[in-house]
Amino acid sequence: MQNSPPPFHTERLILRDFKEADFPAFFATSNDPEYRQYYSEKEDSEEYWRFIFDRIRASAAAPERTVYQMAVCLKSGELIGSCGVRMEDLENRQASFGCAIARPYWGAGYAYEAARRLFDFGFSEMPIHRLYAETKAENRRARALAERLGMRLEGELRDSRWFKGRWWSMVIYAVLEGEWREKN
Repeated sequence: MQNSPPPFHTERLILRDFKEADFPAFFATSNDPEYRQYYSEKEDSEEYWRFIFDRIRASAAAPERTVYQMAVCLKSGELIGSCGVRMEDLENRQASFGCAIARPYWGAGYAYEAARRLFDFGFSEMPIHRLYAETKAENRRARALAERLGMRLEGELRDSRWFKGRWWSMVIYAVLEGEWREKN
């Protein structure tokens, strides 16, 4: 199957570029206390998330697009989160992955469905050899998603981040292009 540029469709979702009007829903996802437990204090402000949102929107308009951080919407059009693949190192064909779904939609498989679609796109249309995700070691939901997607735990960076008055360990998961193609 030939992949096409955004929007991307799945059985239950539409993944599209963000519009200016999406900021309130985008910010609401990141402003949820359950979501913020794994983010530093500097990432708690609306100004910080406005900066991230504007960067995402600018990357979608880049002439040589390397970032696909998409709005995750139900078929009804309701924005429920964000999911993306981002080329971090073109020379070595390394891309990062990240996904955030609003808490009312947790546990329904939306993150997995959106991520699979973006992984398929990334490995077929982008020059990705290795796709990785980095998260806090305690973030069980993110780790379970990475494992369900076939990503392997590559390592733990012990006590590598300081915020909220304590040290946090980070874990790195990755899947290689050949592994993805073999299983999908």
